[in-house]
Amino acid sequence: MASIPLFIFFLILFIMYTYIFLENKDYSFSLNNGSFIGFILFFLLYFLLIVFHELIHGLFFKVFKKDRKVKFGFKNGFAYATSPHSFYSKGKFIWICLTPFTFITLILLSAVSLGFIPVNLFVNMASLHAAACVGDFYWVFLLSRHPGNILVEDTEQGMTVYLNN
Repeated sequence: MASIPLFIFFLILFIMYTYIFLENKDYSFSLNNGSFIGFILFFLLYFLLIVFHELIHGLFFKVFKKDRKVKFGFKNGFAYATSPHSFYSKGKFIWICLTPFTFITLILLSAVSLGFIPVNLFVNMASLHAAACVGDFYWVFLLSRHPGNILVEDTEQGMTVYLNN
C-alpha cells in the first residue's frame, strides 16, 4: 500500500519539475481521451522499463561480485533480480538498491528536458516507476537502521543481514 502515497508524491514532484523547469502548464491525465492501443503501448513500455530496472540491479550485482551468478525472474507478478548466496557490504547493497531508480529517473528527466518524450508520458512513467521502487526504498530504510559493519546476503526471498565482526 505504500506505493500509492509514493506514486502521488512523485506525481506531484514531477509535475512541479515540468512546470518550473520546462514551463509546461498543461499537464492532464484522462482515461477518456486516450486510445486503447495507446493504453496498451504505455503498459508495454512500462513493462520494458521494469525489465530494464531489473537488468540494472543485475549489472550492479555483477559489478560488486564478478564471480557470482545473477538470476532474473517473475514471482507473484513482480520482476526480480537476485544473486543468491552473495554477500555485500551495506554500502554496496544500498548502491544495488538505488541505482535503477537513479539511472532511470535521470534518463527520463533528460528525455523530457530534451524534448524526446512528451511531458505526460514522462510524468506518468516516472511516477509509476518511482512508486514501483518502493521495495528498493524499503530495503535501504531497513539497512540504514543497522549501525556498524554489516554484511547483506541476497536471497531469492529477500535479504539476510549479518553483523560483520
